[in-house]
Amino acid sequence: MINPWLRFCRTALLVFTSGVALASAETANVKLTVSNIHSQVGKLYISVYDSKDTFLGDSKFYAEEVGLENLKDGKLEVGLSLPYGQYAISVHHDNNANGKMDRNFVGIPKEPVGLSNGHVPRFGPPKFSKAVIEIAQPEQLEEIALID
Repeated sequence: MINPWLRFCRTALLVFTSGVALASAETANVKLTVSNIHSQVGKLYISVYDSKDTFLGDSKFYAEEVGLENLKDGKLEVGLSLPYGQYAISVHHDNNANGKMDRNFVGIPKEPVGLSNGHVPRFGPPKFSKAVIEIAQPEQLEEIALID
């Protein structure tokens, strides 16, 4: 016969871990508006990062290429489905349609780019901590303005 206290603890642990799994599985519908797009040539490359260790590297939490057919008044809306959490989003407009981000001789982008949280680096590379946003509600609006 199992001790009633032990049975209670096992049941409580099962309920708690089930609740944690359900909470971490919550996802948000993020409506991302990318603005300041000056051309319908090329594509937008959207990258979502979930840590400073992978920020702006090849290992992305989520990545998507988006055509510019639905561009209206220099803006494009993109729907993302992301689990609740903290993320930094980067958008690059490949405006010459060569499939890559063109950079100058010191590595600064020569094509329009934008980061979440309105982060515009002044000196040095962008920082995850400055671009990070919290996704914590079922429907969320975010805007990124591209910088030439």
